[in-house]
Amino acid sequence: MNSLERTLATIEGIPDRVPFNPFIMHLAAAIDDINYSNVYCKNADVLAEAQIKCATSLGIDHVNVSTDAYREASAWGVLVDFSSHTPVAKKYLSLDDFESVENPDLDSAERVQNRIRAIRILKDRVGQEQCIMGWIEAPFAEICCLFGLMSVLKLARKPNWNEFIGNLIQRILPVQLEFAKMQIDAGADIIGAGDSAVSQIGPKRYNEACLIPTQELFKEIRKHVPVLYHVCGDSSIIDINGRDMLQLVADSGASVLDLDYQVDMEYAKKKIGSKICIRGNTNTAILGDQMFDSKYVSDLIANTIESGKPNGRYMYSAGCEWPWNPLKLAIRNIELARKQVGKLGVY
Repeated sequence: MNSLERTLATIEGIPDRVPFNPFIMHLAAAIDDINYSNVYCKNADVLAEAQIKCATSLGIDHVNVSTDAYREASAWGVLVDFSSHTPVAKKYLSLDDFESVENPDLDSAERVQNRIRAIRILKDRVGQEQCIMGWIEAPFAEICCLFGLMSVLKLARKPNWNEFIGNLIQRILPVQLEFAKMQIDAGADIIGAGDSAVSQIGPKRYNEACLIPTQELFKEIRKHVPVLYHVCGDSSIIDINGRDMLQLVADSGASVLDLDYQVDMEYAKKKIGSKICIRGNTNTAILGDQMFDSKYVSDLIANTIESGKPNGRYMYSAGCEWPWNPLKLAIRNIELARKQVGKLGVY
């Protein structure tokens, strides 16, 4: 199997080996000393070349165009600050004024079109061999990108919080789907959807305000390509009424559930591994800390693989983006991971 075949085969069953699919963004730029915010995130040719080089040299089974959370948000009018190590919002939209904001024209949105161009380059260069992953923000995460996390969480004080959030999400869903379809048309084999903040609202609010629209979005995308749902934080919480966050995100309709390191992989595999492919989830805090030696890191990675591998439907990754600083440590640890996947990941 090549990388494309291996990654897609894993979604439904057992490939020749566990795909090596660490989530790489900053590291791809750091390897060639590329300024992340002002070059990698702005120049589609540079991004594509860096992803190809990183995947080729490190044996990674996919390339991806994810850079930051504000591509689509910038099309809506969120101002983005490129002065720090990664793009962040400079000015969010106002909740009070959102009804008067027109839907964005994605065909003329610079940062949206930049991502589309990156996918086209990757499709042309490695499209027959590599799995190309497009990227959008999941519905709740996109709301936070538009208005700011704290502004959205403060809405929880409202008695009709779920209705309010639900209405915001319904407003943006068509634009999210359009952005996903543009990437699919450009050559994306999978669409990743990042939910960086959903662990902050808990199972009750996720179930009442976010689950159904997330299912609607993923269902439409899956008519064309698989969906990878990247859920940051601890998504294994069960509330006092028995609402189970892990079961809820697994019921999102995603093809792959990308779990952060706070979720025990063995627990997740036993609980939901028969219904959905899982990607993850070595502890990024350890991978980025120089106090842990090679043996400790190798053993940690091996435990992740051995917990996720049984019965297939598992891709290896860290819990979130692979740490990139210090660079020598990042390279050492990702090479350790590649060796362990090669040694332990064969079926």
